[in-house]
Amino acid sequence: MATRAKGKVSRIHPLDGVCKISLEGIPADATPLEGVFRLEQDHDNYNALYSLALAAAVNRYDLDIGTYEEIVPHHHGKVEFMLVNW
Repeated sequence: MATRAKGKVSRIHPLDGVCKISLEGIPADATPLEGVFRLEQDHDNYNALYSLALAAAVNRYDLDIGTYEEIVPHHHGKVEFMLVNW
């Protein structure tokens, strides 16, 4: 199982203490529940990570998301870190 997924941002949905991020073009074994990665607002780098996800989405760069645990289809992937190469 994977702890990272990389793809284009297809959706960013901030809602009640969490930002839900969906990526397109990721393999099935790196797809969490409902295709949603959860960036919690209590994450130490929430603002920076949210900004990075937004920049990746606007510019159509690949966003690489790392999660705390294995990405499985019955849990949302809780975001640990993100990377963008440009």
